[in-house]
Amino acid sequence: MRRVFSHPNSMIVGSMASLLNYAGIETEIRNDILGGAAGEIAPGETWVELWVVKEARAEQAAQLIKEILEQPEGDDWICQHCQESNPATFDVCWQCGQPS
Repeated sequence: MRRVFSHPNSMIVGSMASLLNYAGIETEIRNDILGGAAGEIAPGETWVELWVVKEARAEQAAQLIKEILEQPEGDDWICQHCQESNPATFDVCWQCGQPS
């Protein structure tokens, strides 16, 4: 196993885990319950971590995360299936799961 991403916001780490899992890269989230220890231990120690189960996939995982983080902001889009508004960063509708 190898750590490929860390962030203080568990929602962002969860989004990255979903991205990697969708790409067929098995992940594990760690430290997701350490937020309550903030102030008691070093701040970086409480960040949520994303680990790749198969170390051979770590470089691919890191590259995918880098690409997502570097994407420029675009316009929100409306799902053609359910008419729900979605952020530009979503490739799949959050409401019904249909691709953009």
